[in-house]
Amino acid sequence: MRISARKTRIAVRVAVAATLIGGVAAGTVGTAEAAAPASAVSGYSNSMYGWIAQAQAILAAHGDHVPPADAIAARAMTESSGNPSAENLWDGNAAAGTPSIGLLQVIQPTFDTYALPGYSNIWNPVDNIIAAVRYANARYGAFENIAYGTSGY
Repeated sequence: MRISARKTRIAVRVAVAATLIGGVAAGTVGTAEAAAPASAVSGYSNSMYGWIAQAQAILAAHGDHVPPADAIAARAMTESSGNPSAENLWDGNAAAGTPSIGLLQVIQPTFDTYALPGYSNIWNPVDNIIAAVRYANARYGAFENIAYGTSGY
């Protein structure tokens, strides 16, 4: 069941404010944005930080651990250079028939396991972020534990 648009807007404002306050304090407020086609929800920019803010709100509303925006952005830049249309057709996953897809380079079986109901499009950057964060939280204890690595997770 999808959460109401009003609750999502409120949750994202809280998540973004907390992220910005934390980022300013740490001196890590990000500025990189990658524009690409995606289904946008009113009130969110169609950019990397817009997708991240929307995913953070949805994760928070579902009680999942929400990593800082800069951590998600750093991982996205490592995985896909911020391109939500990226598809890896050359590694072992691709050779096995399950290429890594999207902003955070999630394979379909992992995406299917960790996607939230109603957020089931692996190519949608918001849905991709949600599944990747939930996977990393479950597998590594917290998304932040793998956010700044230089290789796949």
